[in-house]
Amino acid sequence: MAEETKIFVIYVGVAGVRAEDIPDVVRQISEKLAPETLKGEILIIPTQSPDTRVECINPRYVTDTELIKENTEMMKELKENLQHQLEQLKEDKNG
Repeated sequence: MAEETKIFVIYVGVAGVRAEDIPDVVRQISEKLAPETLKGEILIIPTQSPDTRVECINPRYVTDTELIKENTEMMKELKENLQHQLEQLKEDKNG
């Protein structure tokens, strides 16, 4: 049986972190993650919360084909939006 790919969403609390330092915080966390232990897609989302938390989305529990397709597209869009936001933060920092 093939192993199910899971989606790990890491909400990083960046309250009190300067806006220009957020991309570095996200990068440092990303570099410390061991993909061989998580076995899945990893999304890191900075939040204005003081807390950091991890959620795991297990696609095995989503059985409706249309829902799976919709969630896959939403995750792709979310990842693209986050990348755009990180690029904007870098430009603001350097610009």
